[in-house]
Amino acid sequence: MGDDAGTVVGGFDRGGRVFVVGGFAVAGIVAGFVLPLLARWAAGLPWVPFQGPLELISSFDATWLVWGRPLIGALLGLAFGLYVVAGTPVLEIRDDALEVRRNGQVQRVIPRETVGGVHLRGSKTVVEAKEGRVLFEDDVEGGKDAIRQAFVDHGYPWEGGPATRSDGSS
Repeated sequence: MGDDAGTVVGGFDRGGRVFVVGGFAVAGIVAGFVLPLLARWAAGLPWVPFQGPLELISSFDATWLVWGRPLIGALLGLAFGLYVVAGTPVLEIRDDALEVRRNGQVQRVIPRETVGGVHLRGSKTVVEAKEGRVLFEDDVEGGKDAIRQAFVDHGYPWEGGPATRSDGSS
């Protein structure tokens, strides 16, 4: 492939990583406090299924569990947040190829000549081959306009939205 400079889009910046991982940790802490209360409430409703497991969860009231549940929730939230951050795709868009990385490793290289079109489908960025086969489809973090502009700047056929090259041409 060529040596041209690529544009990197996707992934989380430092603040985004802290926000995502911290958010999941806080959600785990809250769940650790609230889950037994919700289980106790739901166990009192006769129409709710799984009464036995709900009563078991609501009975966990030992002193160490009062602080242990939120701690376990925080650890699970941290682990899940790290999983989300690590699994988010990062795209390096070059004139000759599109490189998809996850977990810091190159997952796939898509040669430019195989790309027939790029567009958004909901929140997902979709790269299709000329014959219509999907080559890449996933959520790419970052502004949708920045993602679109990166593809257009490197000459990829963008479908479904206004975009012009940074030099002013279409």
